[in-house]
Amino acid sequence: MRQLLLEIGCEELPARFIAPAKEGLARLVTDGLSDLHIDCGEARAFGTPRRIALIIDGVAEKQRETVTVKFGPPAARAYDEKGNPTAAAIGFARSQGVDVSELKVRKKESTELLCVEKVETGKSTVDVLAAFLPDAILRIPFQKKMRWGKGGFEFGRPIHWVVALFGKEVIHFNVAGVASGNVSKGHRFLAQRDPVVAEPSRYLGALKSAFVAADENERMSMIAADIRAIEERTGARGVAGAGLLEEIMYITEYPHGLMGRFDDDYLELPKPVLVNVMKGHQRYIPLENEDGTLVNAFIFFANTVPASPTEVVRGNEKVLAARLADARFFFEEDKGTPLDALYGRLDAVMFHKKLGSLKEKTERTARLGLMLAAQLGFTFRPQVERAAMLVKADLLTRMVGEFPELQGTMGRIYAEHQGEEPEVARSIEEHYLPTGTDSTLPKTPLGAVMALSDRMDSLIAFFSVGITPTGNLDPFALRRQAIGSIKILIDRGYHVPLPALIEEGYAALSDVRGKVPLEKLKETLTDFIATRFKFLMIEEGHDQEFVGAVLPALASDIYDAYLRLRALETQESIEDFRRLIVGFKRVYNITKTLKDERNVDSALFAEKEERSLYELFEARKGAFAAAMQERRYAEGLAVLVGFKETIDAYFDKVFVMVEDEALRNNRLALLTKIKEMFLRFGDFYKIRVEEL
Repeated sequence: MRQLLLEIGCEELPARFIAPAKEGLARLVTDGLSDLHIDCGEARAFGTPRRIALIIDGVAEKQRETVTVKFGPPAARAYDEKGNPTAAAIGFARSQGVDVSELKVRKKESTELLCVEKVETGKSTVDVLAAFLPDAILRIPFQKKMRWGKGGFEFGRPIHWVVALFGKEVIHFNVAGVASGNVSKGHRFLAQRDPVVAEPSRYLGALKSAFVAADENERMSMIAADIRAIEERTGARGVAGAGLLEEIMYITEYPHGLMGRFDDDYLELPKPVLVNVMKGHQRYIPLENEDGTLVNAFIFFANTVPASPTEVVRGNEKVLAARLADARFFFEEDKGTPLDALYGRLDAVMFHKKLGSLKEKTERTARLGLMLAAQLGFTFRPQVERAAMLVKADLLTRMVGEFPELQGTMGRIYAEHQGEEPEVARSIEEHYLPTGTDSTLPKTPLGAVMALSDRMDSLIAFFSVGITPTGNLDPFALRRQAIGSIKILIDRGYHVPLPALIEEGYAALSDVRGKVPLEKLKETLTDFIATRFKFLMIEEGHDQEFVGAVLPALASDIYDAYLRLRALETQESIEDFRRLIVGFKRVYNITKTLKDERNVDSALFAEKEERSLYELFEARKGAFAAAMQERRYAEGLAVLVGFKETIDAYFDKVFVMVEDEALRNNRLALLTKIKEMFLRFGDFYKIRVEEL
């Protein structure tokens, strides 16, 4: 067993390219080794701006021996009555390059066939990898690829060197005109010579001696240590999330933290503006006091240990000062233009060529918002109308034009400055929430209503003109908008009739041509939302079978489906529930094509078990209906669980499909009522009993 090292060195990669590329390389190589019958151990991938690398432990020195079996004609036709091979056997042996005496007989799908077993000796791992690795490098995933030189090779950035070692042995191959070897590259400015990698176990150390911290954990520790040192020196704390720290890590090979300052006057700008300029545009880490107010200082990271730190700090301070000056100018200019005036200009901004202007979208959003507010019992109709006018207005401000990440935030700030009601101002910012997987959700009812109406308008509008996500393509983020809507409804506990909401949004598109029929829209959009609900719930750890069981309820009310799911997960006795599902499936299988259209005649009961089931149904159907009507789903489920023993006894003693037609129909009528009662809660047939 040896270690395998592969390093692809290139020009600086964008930070967002690195993590997917190194993970992709690890997957490609480990899967490839498996397919090539080469045993291997743990894989560790590394990435810096100038390299993607992989070390795999415990790689076998040759392929495993493989036995391939080639089947031929039936054994019955292979030999004559004297045991001599027939033409069929001789021809098969000749086609496989073996003597007839080497043929064997094996059974395949109950038929005995002639076969040839060939043992293939494993090749040297070095030879196999020399042919395999260039193809693996070619297939490393990048969001965008470049071509360079005269060839057609594509990679994230031009390749300059390749290190490929199997133990101490170089794996020789050529990729993109670059020959592999054992010489890497150190830091552009700090390294005095190119590091030679003697073997994979010395790779990280060789690069460290050349001022490259290839291990991400080591680079992150260096970053954290420098931040702590500056925090201790200033008494302030850095405002840096995991995303910014990861980006800093991926734009540096040898990070070195420094601190700069800016003019106190800029602290008069809103904090979100200052933070966005520093973090989003410069990758600086703002510093704040314990009370959350910013100080006029920031942390930044150089990709080297500068010979003259003062000059480097001064240069970064000048860059930031220029950006802050722009932001202050935009802020003062924007404050002079009321958001109402900007709303009037939205009709000149195209939302989508098939769906009209951004102003038309805000009008549709207002219509859905008013419906939602009425449905949920809110009395802020004027606030909905006002918020709908203003939620998109800040897109036309100079600040958002320069710093688009501040959309919504600047709308809130300008609305507060212009004296709008606090709830209206806050809803402008909240209607964009959630912005991502870990984003916060709207905190106010008005913000939640505006967020829902904006998202649902987009979903209804795009689906109504046949624009839906396909494969990995989702240019209008419709999947994200559906998931955001689901999260808001569950977080706020809002019961919203989904069919009525779709109908209202569809009606608001009266001027749009080429719409799909309403019923088709309901079907496709509901299925789309149900799929997002399913994936979201499973991702959050809910049982996949339970999620499938409650999906029918989602077609009417998303939050209602969630409540039923939670009730299913409260089962105290898994064994009782398992028995209940078994009994229900017996009921369902007999009655799945029948509707609850017949009355049950108790005079036709021939067995006490069917009378017991009927009496239990009559006694408990009222309590079940009330529990379902009032959404007391745990109680409703308890009623159903109470049927398990009676259903078991019924099927032990009662034969349903008797010859007597009246008796048979009466029994089917009772079981159909039982089935319909169960299905009112959920599709229990989706729950696989063996997995409970």
